[in-house]
Amino acid sequence: MTAERAGKSGWREQGPMEQPALEKILFVDDEPQVLEGFQRLLQPEFRVETAVSGAEALTKLAESGPFAVVVCDMRMPEMDGLQLLQKIKRSFPEVMRIMLTGNTDQPTAVKAVNDGNVFRFLNKPCDEHLLRQTLHSALVVYRLDAYKDNLLEEARGVVFHHPQPTKETSDEPLAEIERHVRKTLSPQAAVHLPTESGVYVGKVIWHSADHVVQRLSMTKAIAHPKKLFREIPAEGEVVRIEYNNRIPTIQRISS
Repeated sequence: MTAERAGKSGWREQGPMEQPALEKILFVDDEPQVLEGFQRLLQPEFRVETAVSGAEALTKLAESGPFAVVVCDMRMPEMDGLQLLQKIKRSFPEVMRIMLTGNTDQPTAVKAVNDGNVFRFLNKPCDEHLLRQTLHSALVVYRLDAYKDNLLEEARGVVFHHPQPTKETSDEPLAEIERHVRKTLSPQAAVHLPTESGVYVGKVIWHSADHVVQRLSMTKAIAHPKKLFREIPAEGEVVRIEYNNRIPTIQRISS
């Protein structure tokens, strides 16, 4: 049974109830009836939210996150699916990205996969079993990435020191960074400044005007002042940043 069929008929085949996924999944399509179909099809097994445009999707990611997965249609007005997923990759690199395409969009979809903009692409109409399987696979990868980031400190034998917030961390620029990090990672996430001799391993998740923001775990992030760097690490890179008398050196682990 397809998602389109579920959206138009309003019914779905009942299967065994599974434990609902805790992470949120955002479906993006300019046809509201298709989005309603996805919600009926997938809830309560998945936590599904919807957006009818790329602009609305970006707003929800920023204001209602974190989201684990975004599934979007390729053909949408103003901002198509590829453009949206490229923006999500830059601003929310940890989000798993899935594209729904018609047959005529296949070359674009293949390019999107090769460029690293999407985790998977699915043909429309999409088989219900394949859609569920793909969402579960995306959630597994999302959880593994978060788990790996949480273990990086221990796995590399690095002792991290996180100072108590200073006056600088309450200034407006860092307060804005903390708001962004809490929307992206977790409402409990805290942002710290680096210490003079700290060592930090994790993914670069965002660039503000003056800071490079690095995720150490889902609840910890470091705001590195850009003025201290000779070369700025790119968003999405996993790096080891070590300070010696406030002078950082960067070792790239992966991207």
